Amino acid sequence: MKTLYSVLTIMSALTIVGMVIAIDTHQIYAPRDCAGCAEFKKLTTQFEKDVIEAASVQPPDSDKIQELLGEYSDNVVRIFEQNPPEPE
Repeated sequence: MKTLYSVLTIMSALTIVGMVIAIDTHQIYAPRDCAGCAEFKKLTTQFEKDVIEAASVQPPDSDKIQELLGEYSDNVVRIFEQNPPEPE
């Protein structure tokens, strides 16, 4: 029984290490300079600021947040329709 626990411990450790390596590798090779990325980052930053502002009032303005979310979604679609991602 002790051997079974040792094997399971080793397998679990290897699985966790493998997942960490896979995630790190994916982040390293993710595209950094795609067309529209700078515009997307700017749009996202502004969206976050606007949502925090709308949520900070008492009571939070849920209608304004929904409106901001709709605008953000439309703008993201517009950005990436104009600048489709390049195939790898």
